Amino acid sequence: MTPQRRSVRLIRIQELLRGRRAGYTVAELARLTGVHVRTIQRDLLILQTESGVPLTEEHGRYALMQEERLGPVSLTLQEARAVLIATRLFLRYSDEADPFAAAALKRIAGIMPPAVRDQVAAAAESLSVRPLDPDFSRNLATVTEAWARRRSLRIWYRSAGRRLSKEVIVDPYFLEPSAAGFATYLIGYSRTHRTMRTFKIERVTSAEMMPQSFEAPAELNVDELLSSAWGVVWGEGRQVRLRFAPDVAWRVRESRWHPSQSIDDLPDGGCVLTVTVGSMMEIGRWVRGWGDKVEVLAPADLRAELRQESVALARMYAKPAARLGGKRARRP
Repeated sequence: MTPQRRSVRLIRIQELLRGRRAGYTVAELARLTGVHVRTIQRDLLILQTESGVPLTEEHGRYALMQEERLGPVSLTLQEARAVLIATRLFLRYSDEADPFAAAALKRIAGIMPPAVRDQVAAAAESLSVRPLDPDFSRNLATVTEAWARRRSLRIWYRSAGRRLSKEVIVDPYFLEPSAAGFATYLIGYSRTHRTMRTFKIERVTSAEMMPQSFEAPAELNVDELLSSAWGVVWGEGRQVRLRFAPDVAWRVRESRWHPSQSIDDLPDGGCVLTVTVGSMMEIGRWVRGWGDKVEVLAPADLRAELRQESVALARMYAKPAARLGGKRARRP
């Protein structure tokens, strides 16, 4: 479809939404505009991200938000720089494109000093052209809406390694990014499981904001909740002790890796990092990134896991590289 016809259709969709406060389903909009439902899904995303049209989705119906914009914010240069770097960090290390974050970057670019405005705008543009998953963007927008309005969510969630999604009712308390997981997580009270849970939004196959509201516990402190987490998995803390080789010890010393950390220097120039964390899986991934420059001193089960893995790796690399199937390309 040509850009002109798309622009006409976008205007038509806005007119339809303005004329019905209850909104329309994707199928209804597709029928009224004569296009496929996937086209309407992309159009709705364009309206929200590129045109700034505030939409809400409930029970599969899209409508114009009554409260269209948050209040204006005046930023100093240093505040704008902080928002810019945080948003770029999120976009660069996220598995999925987030058009709303990219749009926010473009707004930040517009208020930057002239000397760097074009540079920031170009950086924003480069991050906005990543492949887009309309389903993920729609689900993230719905989760955000429910979180901000303190409304319960009905999500269909596919757990790690599972093919089928299960329905879960959750009160969204907080949204938390994870650089280690390249993802965004929803932390909240699962009414289905009757306990606090963490949900990776990339695994949400569908999301629907429910009419009932909720009150977050007054004593809830997300930073305190995550104080035992290496990433986003909290729990009863276990002590982990890691000995680092002298040639990387400087890198370990220069960063604050975890609130519980302590670092002890060794006579050979190395160091021992001690932390108390709730998930061996999360910190185990980080430990593996250091290769043979780190030794797990404790706990014993994490040390045994890495020892077995090292033996398996040594056996694999002791053999010649396996030849892959398929015909070998002929030389010209």
